[in-house]
Amino acid sequence: MVEKHVVVICAAVGALALAAAVLGIIGEATKSRSFVRYDGVNCVYRRTPAFDCGIAAAASLLTGQAILTAATGCWDGCRQRRSSSDHGRVGGYFASTLSWFLTILSTCAFLAGALRNDSAERRPKEGVASYYQCTVLVAGVFAGASFLSIAAAAVGIASYVATEGAASTVVSPSAELRVVLGQPQHL
Repeated sequence: MVEKHVVVICAAVGALALAAAVLGIIGEATKSRSFVRYDGVNCVYRRTPAFDCGIAAAASLLTGQAILTAATGCWDGCRQRRSSSDHGRVGGYFASTLSWFLTILSTCAFLAGALRNDSAERRPKEGVASYYQCTVLVAGVFAGASFLSIAAAAVGIASYVATEGAASTVVSPSAELRVVLGQPQHL
């Protein structure tokens, strides 16, 4: 049976990851409106909603990952009571590390997309075949970050549920010995 706090934490993290993904899709849809004009020397860009969406998506994803990390107890060195075997701990560490890696990749993509959609003047790129050699953010940066945010949350939630499941199935050796010997259990 899954405990109530596990369901609440998983739902919260899932909602934050979904919010990050939706904000990323909105950012992808609004990023093309950033180019304004070429003034003869610089490309002039205006701030678009993609800037705010990228910042909010990165914050949402990092918040969800921090919740998962705090919930699993990794702030205090991944408590040893969480798993009954070394294999379980190694798997949990691997999944948690993979989740953080995906989160960092996604956050960097969200922030890069946001910064490219801020109001600014930039020199045109040499050798770029575009209108006045001014560019907008490459298609797919926000969409890719959205996909990575969902993947990071899925791996993190799976790691958390596995860790919590391992913690709830740990039985003290003395209780196992009493059951084997046929002695009654006192709860």
